[in-house]
Amino acid sequence: MLAELQARNLLELLDVELARALSRIVEPSSPEVELAIALTSRSVRRGHSCFPVDMSVAEIWPGEAGRPAKLPDAARWKDLIAASALSDRGPLVLDEAGRLYLRRYWQLERDIADELALRSSTPPRMASDTSWLEASVERLFPGAADAPQRGAARNALQHSVSLLCGGPGTGKTTTVAAIVALIIEGRLREADSPPRVLLLAPTGKSAARLGEAVRQAKSRIETSPEVLAAIPEEASTLQRALGMRRDGTGFGRSADRPLEADLIVVDEASMVDLGLMRQLLNAAPKEATLLIVGDPNQLTSVEAGSVLRDLVTASAESPWNGGVTILTKAYRYDEKQGLGQLIAAIRKGDGATVQGLLDRDDAADLVWVPSAGLAAELDRAASHWSTALRTRSPNEHFDLRSRYVMLSPFRRGLVGTGRLGAAVVDRIYQSEGREPEVRPIIIEENSHELKVYNGDFAMLVEGEPSIATVQSEAEGFREIAAARLPRYSDAFALSVHKAQGSEFDEVLFVLPDEDAPMLSRELLYTAVSRARRAVRLVGPKQVVLAALARSARRHSGLVDAIAAAPD
Repeated sequence: MLAELQARNLLELLDVELARALSRIVEPSSPEVELAIALTSRSVRRGHSCFPVDMSVAEIWPGEAGRPAKLPDAARWKDLIAASALSDRGPLVLDEAGRLYLRRYWQLERDIADELALRSSTPPRMASDTSWLEASVERLFPGAADAPQRGAARNALQHSVSLLCGGPGTGKTTTVAAIVALIIEGRLREADSPPRVLLLAPTGKSAARLGEAVRQAKSRIETSPEVLAAIPEEASTLQRALGMRRDGTGFGRSADRPLEADLIVVDEASMVDLGLMRQLLNAAPKEATLLIVGDPNQLTSVEAGSVLRDLVTASAESPWNGGVTILTKAYRYDEKQGLGQLIAAIRKGDGATVQGLLDRDDAADLVWVPSAGLAAELDRAASHWSTALRTRSPNEHFDLRSRYVMLSPFRRGLVGTGRLGAAVVDRIYQSEGREPEVRPIIIEENSHELKVYNGDFAMLVEGEPSIATVQSEAEGFREIAAARLPRYSDAFALSVHKAQGSEFDEVLFVLPDEDAPMLSRELLYTAVSRARRAVRLVGPKQVVLAALARSARRHSGLVDAIAAAPD
């Protein structure tokens, strides 16, 4: 059966070979157990931590041609898996809910749950001085609209682990900077030196943005120069702070060699996978305070897990009950206008409201364009880039870069970033009579030596030699020979994943003519919420609505593991 499913592209070679390799450990092997292993491997490749054995064929392969008519009876299948020697302290774990794991991912969830329970049992020392806490919170967050921010500050000082969540433009980073100042103030009341603060994020680009945002927010905090001086202005990637080896096989930081920090802030936590979160919790000093920040409605990590979303879901019954703050008021855009209404409706999965907004033609900040209008949109994109690429001025180029972006769910295919970008270049060639000498590019690998990171934008000027200009708020514009750059690609069009964490005045989001399994509510939300002022959606309305109805929620047992963890 495995070979047949592989031939139909319903399983990958990796899934089949893993199932066969594990089955050779015990004899005789069971075809049903082999199939379960292969499907668990497939689930992990798709970002899930486990495979629910009672899933239907339609749930496993939605819309896939050639899928099998049926799978083994779920009850009998579970019995066969449970009876297998592979499940008896072996590489498989079948839990009480019928979720089948590769043992590594089962252990990751348990380790995270146990670490959270352990940390939540010991509140920070500052939590006991309630009079100082309340006075300080009121001073840093004095406005009537600051009630959620005051709640977040209390949580951070009263819980060893707290979550600060919210959509784009809700003031998360401003709140973080004030909370860091508050914790520094509290420590200086008790000690001669300030706490050691680490600002962390999962990617180089998100770490750079976090550092820039905190630098900007510091100027608005009313506190002493000593406190301001102790707020760090640089952030690091989680991988670098934890000492991940270059080959990804291990970390230099652990419980035996913990991070040197008293307060650890993790931004863009929706992109943090199970393995990275476990390592962070393992390496963080037991007395440290952790503030986990992000948007649980965005796309999740590339690797297995949906940790932030699971933590929010578990918060109602977890040991840190009350340690979660959700910021809902958006300051970036008007929530009563088309863009703001669309973002809110997508977040809620409100198809009727989304349909009504797409049917309107009177909203300047929200425009629906049928697929037939794509050519005209590509003309608009080419016109924008022609203006941006005529200049050799980095200031003007990056200003124009931030005004507009064309996004696609895909890298390949008819509306993939490759095709869309090539179409823009072709139009520029037809208009200018030559290919552009200046090209927008996006960095695809980190280089700590050059201080350029995955997701950074740059302006590439073709020549002998070709020179790339990279921008960062801390260091301004820097010129780097293109030959020295890590891997990069053209950025006339970006995938939604690549744009995650960035903002643009206007977003053009191009959807395919037909629905696809990878289109989801989270993808729509992430794409549309990159816009500061306006969004244009290209594609059939039914594709938008089909994506809205499909959640990209991942199969996980972390919520149950947290609930079951010992106090």
